[in-house]
Amino acid sequence: MSLKAGKITPEILKEMLKKIECSSQDLVIGPSYGIDGAVLKIGEELVAVASDPITFTSKDNVYYLFACNINDLICMGAKPEFLGMNVLFGEGITKAEVAMTFNEIARFSKEFNICVVTGHTEVTPYVKETILSGFIFGRVIKEVSPHKILPGDLIVQLRGVAIEGTCIIAREKAGDLIRNFSPEFVERCKDFLFEPGISLYSIGIKLLENYEIHNLHDPTEGGIITALYEALSASGCGGVVYVDRIHIYEETAKICNYYGINPLGVISSGSLVVFASPAESERMCSDFEREGIPAEVIGEVTAPGTGVWLQKDGSREELKPFLRDEILEIL
Repeated sequence: MSLKAGKITPEILKEMLKKIECSSQDLVIGPSYGIDGAVLKIGEELVAVASDPITFTSKDNVYYLFACNINDLICMGAKPEFLGMNVLFGEGITKAEVAMTFNEIARFSKEFNICVVTGHTEVTPYVKETILSGFIFGRVIKEVSPHKILPGDLIVQLRGVAIEGTCIIAREKAGDLIRNFSPEFVERCKDFLFEPGISLYSIGIKLLENYEIHNLHDPTEGGIITALYEALSASGCGGVVYVDRIHIYEETAKICNYYGINPLGVISSGSLVVFASPAESERMCSDFEREGIPAEVIGEVTAPGTGVWLQKDGSREELKPFLRDEILEIL
């Protein structure tokens, strides 16, 4: 059976993960569907690790690498401290282009105060564009996990969906978009990379240090719907998601409507899904809204065995993940 581009289906991934199950008294959180990292006990400290490649785009790929790996580690409850990198250049790369990549690595290492400590670099004929992959680790600030999600918890969305997807589409399809939208609109969409931004570093550290949260999940491929499915599946609980409450930026809505794709299934680094008690969720939303950051309760967790549902206009349908990111329909 040949697989299509996009995420491996939940059924296949769960089957594959069973092949690498391991037990260790120092493994606090191990590989599992719906969890994008691991937590290890080293001495008396808890250390989180995560790994992510950049495959959707080669533009600003170093920033993408830092941001996406940072986001995964934040969602493991940790402050990012160290990063390992694999850098694969295609044949024909020049020394100047290699230097540009390493200048960017140095720049964002300083900006995020993360030490780049190891990695691998090569020129290979097997890639057309530069491919980056990262391995990040840091100490746990707060223990969070899908297993800490409780029935009665609320589901909070911070920032709008498809921030990363809006930026990628605007950068890859700029010529087409300029023919149908203003140049100012297209430039604004391109700048989604930095504003609202795909990095969760600042809001993530604030959450971990100031709120009693149970779990965090970073919507990436497959968008916020897939992220919600992954988190609730990993928790073992049911849930109801109120579709009309999900925040979509005006720019995102226009681009997705133009290409006929669903923004709820578009790669969404920069958004964050948070699970917490009702009281803590309301406090969180109030605080972030005062800072101008969209924050909305978009659902609630229900008891195990009650199913996971999307509710819209008073009717419900089963929540199913996007097996193929909507952005692949146009790229």
